[in-house]
Amino acid sequence: MRFSGNSWRCRTLTAFGSCVLAALSLSSIWPPAMAAAGTKIEDRVQLQRNAPRGMEFVPVARAGSSNSGKTSLGVDIVARINIDGNAIDNAYANVLPLDRNNNGKHELVHWNGHRFMRVYDLAGKKIWQVTNSSGRKQGPEAYIQRDMAAVLDLDGDSNDDILHCWQSGSTKRLVVRNSSTGKEIRSVALEGQPLTAMSYCRLSVYRKEADGKHIILVAHAQPGGSSKCGGRNWIDNWTRVVAFDTSLNKLWQKDTCDAGHHTAAVDADKDGLAEYFFVGKYSMDFGGKVRCTLQGWNSEDHVDGIRIAQLDPASSKLTAVAAGRTGNGAFDPVTCKRLWTAAVTNAQEVAVAQLDPAPKPLSILMTPRGGSASYVVNTSGKVVRKIGYRVMPMQNAELDGDRRTDEVISMFGDVFNGAGKQILSENWYWNLKGTKVATKSSSSVYDKWAAFPLLFDMDGDGRDELVAWGQSLIVVGRPR
Repeated sequence: MRFSGNSWRCRTLTAFGSCVLAALSLSSIWPPAMAAAGTKIEDRVQLQRNAPRGMEFVPVARAGSSNSGKTSLGVDIVARINIDGNAIDNAYANVLPLDRNNNGKHELVHWNGHRFMRVYDLAGKKIWQVTNSSGRKQGPEAYIQRDMAAVLDLDGDSNDDILHCWQSGSTKRLVVRNSSTGKEIRSVALEGQPLTAMSYCRLSVYRKEADGKHIILVAHAQPGGSSKCGGRNWIDNWTRVVAFDTSLNKLWQKDTCDAGHHTAAVDADKDGLAEYFFVGKYSMDFGGKVRCTLQGWNSEDHVDGIRIAQLDPASSKLTAVAAGRTGNGAFDPVTCKRLWTAAVTNAQEVAVAQLDPAPKPLSILMTPRGGSASYVVNTSGKVVRKIGYRVMPMQNAELDGDRRTDEVISMFGDVFNGAGKQILSENWYWNLKGTKVATKSSSSVYDKWAAFPLLFDMDGDGRDELVAWGQSLIVVGRPR
């Protein structure tokens, strides 16, 4: 069975008969940690979450005594939120956690493109909704892609605000919205940017080492359309990076043809603040200067995935691992010098995870485009294991009780351990329905539920919850 709209073949048939691609996703139930990539564990969700393209690495596993990992997981459903509106628009919406009153308990913002945005509490109450009846929205043409947003305090009241893309008439805008009222606090025009369904909102927010302040990076296409960047002038390729401060003052812009789908921060001293960052194959400073470009990367090819991590606990050095159509490899993030190339061709997804028990070195998972397998690569670039299904890495997590290793969460929330054994399926929510929307029958799994559930500690108790959403319902479950 081939999924509509892409070239990937299904390799996992679930108990309810739907075809599901295995995708890696990892998050932590342990107290928030600082990453070797300049990212706190909550920041990679609230400030940089681009789940279909994968998320930044944060170390959550640790050495020491541990219980053996569970061979299967259950889920306790802790909230069912009945949503209203259009069933298909709901399924192709996105979700982020926010704390609108700074009490440690999170609500959920649910939005689709520039068409609607609304906030619910976990009791199911809709706090507010804003609607633009003529605004751009996402639907089946995007299947797994979702517009990004960020959640952080942008008005100084210690409560979360929402940073997202919206539109006024034919103008695309970057907007700061109050999470308690939905009121727009401030906005700025993103001049010359298209408003098509495939013109995604791509943004990342980082904390800078230099002054501790946030910087907002927004992906743009370059003016001139397909005449630029060899016909590959796509927002999702970050062909232009535009930086703003938290008051939405424009700081700088830099053209970066064929950059890639990811940004990734570098925190050399591991204090949770980033000295510089990568946008695809380009290493950049926070003043907008390109420091270096990944050595040997094809000039007409972008980076499909990049991760920054301290791969070996015996060394304090960080490594940038990147993958793309024309190659892959590990690089010195300071100089962009190539360290090695793995024997994995046309890798589209890459993840770093603690697949072997800590304090052993981390592993790298690479997944070729259109294939039926994924490959585990060691810190020297040697392929050490083949996994017999295609995975799409998202983020690393600890869910099975063995604190020494990470688990992997597949598309639609299927969880796999480091050995590739499935320990949780999506059955816990798949057949649930809300009471306010008549669901629509479809042969596409993407029309039913969002492909990449959210994993986040919603109530601040140190345990992560899975948040899935579809045509009529947002459901929150706690793995156990």
